[in-house]
Amino acid sequence: MAEVNSNSTSGIPSVMKAAQQNGYGDARNVLTLRDDVPVPRELSSKQILVRVHAASINPVDWKVLNGNMSLITRFSFPHIPGKDVAGVIVDVGSGVKRFQVGDKVYGNLGMSDGSFAEYARADESAFAIKPNNLTMEEAAAIPLACETSYQALFTKISPPIGEGSKVLICGGSTATGLYAVQLAKAVGAYVTTTCSQRNFGLLEKLGYKTSQTTADQNQVHIIDYNEKDFGKELKGQNYDVVYDCVGGQQQWTSAQEVLKRNGQFITIVGDDTKSVVSVKAIASVGSSIVNRKFWSVFGSLHHNYIMHFLIPNFQNLNDMRTKYIETGKVKPIIDTVFDWRKDGVESLYSLYEKSKSGKAQGKLILKIADEE
Repeated sequence: MAEVNSNSTSGIPSVMKAAQQNGYGDARNVLTLRDDVPVPRELSSKQILVRVHAASINPVDWKVLNGNMSLITRFSFPHIPGKDVAGVIVDVGSGVKRFQVGDKVYGNLGMSDGSFAEYARADESAFAIKPNNLTMEEAAAIPLACETSYQALFTKISPPIGEGSKVLICGGSTATGLYAVQLAKAVGAYVTTTCSQRNFGLLEKLGYKTSQTTADQNQVHIIDYNEKDFGKELKGQNYDVVYDCVGGQQQWTSAQEVLKRNGQFITIVGDDTKSVVSVKAIASVGSSIVNRKFWSVFGSLHHNYIMHFLIPNFQNLNDMRTKYIETGKVKPIIDTVFDWRKDGVESLYSLYEKSKSGKAQGKLILKIADEE
């Protein structure tokens, strides 16, 4: 039985407003918004309770909602969705050492009950102190997407990227891609990215000069994937890393043309862009990885194939905050802020629908409370 914190904080209500997922399917069929959901007041020794100010959505959220990943993610319904969160700590477990009541934090709640609620409870390891130069809405746009790219570029590959590295990012206008571009530029890498022409302006919003012909350390080289195949366009240019944020077998195929000997290909999607987890899909992915790992060892060019899955780590959140976010080297771009206080459950439906459309230019935010 979990240890319960007996030092309850006054002023915390017994019920809250929260999204409720009642099964798997389309948001309009399985998602409701209720104002009588019990606040998770009981805390184990290492848990904290956060008053949520803002949350954001990621593709994994609607894939989980649809049941695409039900083979590996099992919930007791009703379930509160949402992973990214920013808010203020209102209660702490007896063994919490890193935080105190009143701290402003951001984090990734993983597969526990989530952030689309007025209060969220999770282990203290899910959180870090919020960057002091960001609003709550901006901070909620950071954790999952930025940490995924941080790990991919700095901890998952060896050696990590650094000054002078040549990096190609497939999907530079995705949330993970936008953070990857900024992280790579922050350490002095040469960066090329693929995206559609309608999204070229996103990189200019971040303050980068762009070029459609060359890559150097003062600008970002952009390739319109609708017009050109990066494998043909950059053939033989000896990139150190290809980081794939969009998926599909073609990314790996084209990467073979541009990577240097012993170059590294790292993907967060794999060949299956729908990410439907089934026994057949797992077998197929396993076979592909084994095959590509074999050729990375025995092939003439030794291109390393890596499938990356985020493992949340508060140390990463701390490093991102101090080295990149508070120094202004990495910042979020927000497409739309949805507010359920104004639009009710329709704000949730719109949040999921726009994320699923793939048309967002930046992060999609759910505003839950005003900043204090």
